[in-house]
Amino acid sequence: MWQRFSRGLARVEAASVGALILFAAIMLCVQITARALFNHSFSWAEESVRYAIIWMVFLSCGLAFRQDAHINIDVLRQLLPDPARKVLEVIIILACAVLAGLLVWFGGAMVATLYRFGQVSPAMEAPMYLFYLAIPVSGVLMLIRLGESLVRVLRCKPVAPAAPVLAG
Repeated sequence: MWQRFSRGLARVEAASVGALILFAAIMLCVQITARALFNHSFSWAEESVRYAIIWMVFLSCGLAFRQDAHINIDVLRQLLPDPARKVLEVIIILACAVLAGLLVWFGGAMVATLYRFGQVSPAMEAPMYLFYLAIPVSGVLMLIRLGESLVRVLRCKPVAPAAPVLAG
């Protein structure tokens, strides 16, 4: 059941990120065309693209944890034997979970403050808390993926050795 939920969540995340990329690309093309051909500019276009990209980046973080695609330095991981490598993996996952928890905590506080004050964006006049909501949502998605990673590391006896670094 968890696997089905995880796959479904990954599909929703990927579709959301794809839709946001598509929206940003189309909106930028429309804005450029409107400026070049009609000498007209939409005041809200750049702002909407900026917020779409921010949401896209934050939503991508959870997917990156799911696919183990975040940048990492694995020299120490390559040098350690399997049991120590497993301990290191657990420590890394827990440290990332603490940081994701801080995103949820402080991001949620920021969203609540913006909601209370009713601040709106300059051009679109949309509530700013909707854009800042990307921070705690991303933190929750990362916590879900980090939990999956922790279970995977704890269940597996040896952690797969990292790929060798090719020099040259």
